[in-house]
Amino acid sequence: MNKNILKKLLPAFLLFFPLFITAQDVTEENYEQKTIGIGVVPLYAISNGMRVDLDLRLNDKNHWLVIAPQVYVSNNANFDWDYNSMTGVGIELQHKIFLDRKIKKVNPYFSYGPVFNYFSVKDNGLTTQAFEEDGGNYIGLAEDEVTTNIYKIGGNLIFGLHCLVDNMYIDFYAGTGMRFSYDNKTTGLHKYYNDWWGDMGYSGTLMVGGFRFGVMF
Repeated sequence: MNKNILKKLLPAFLLFFPLFITAQDVTEENYEQKTIGIGVVPLYAISNGMRVDLDLRLNDKNHWLVIAPQVYVSNNANFDWDYNSMTGVGIELQHKIFLDRKIKKVNPYFSYGPVFNYFSVKDNGLTTQAFEEDGGNYIGLAEDEVTTNIYKIGGNLIFGLHCLVDNMYIDFYAGTGMRFSYDNKTTGLHKYYNDWWGDMGYSGTLMVGGFRFGVMF
């Protein structure tokens, strides 16, 4: 992992460091009283993003709703992307179901739900321009900075392990998903950002995985 990635991941760890320091023991009994969790997914920093997860216990004690807003901001391209700047937002919703109704230190679960992302990407590409020549009106192509708006929807099916560490949690997960992406550009006049499943404009099936950590209240 290079220094740039470590710099992006460090703020997420620092955000929760004070909570780890003040952590108190949590038994299975008093964990049953907790109804809210707040966490982060640090791997999103690699793609110039930040994701915060809000876990809400539903009426059934082993059913939870996860609301995960995301924000992306970058003025420097990374991976194989060659943009001038990028901003984006997103949200993922999950219905999370623990396989055992009795809470333990390690709790397997599965979750499913929809995903939506929006990206505004500025890069250099071809754009149409109107011009006059010999008394006639024409439309031609010229190199210029263009803005591509990408809309991506889909869903995930995830299996994971929710591990309790004092009043903190760490959650390892993996699964699969589907994405459908649309943009506002004419075919052939812009970069697709759809070369592999990690691209902003990817459409198709993909694997999802990672870890998150947070605190329960």
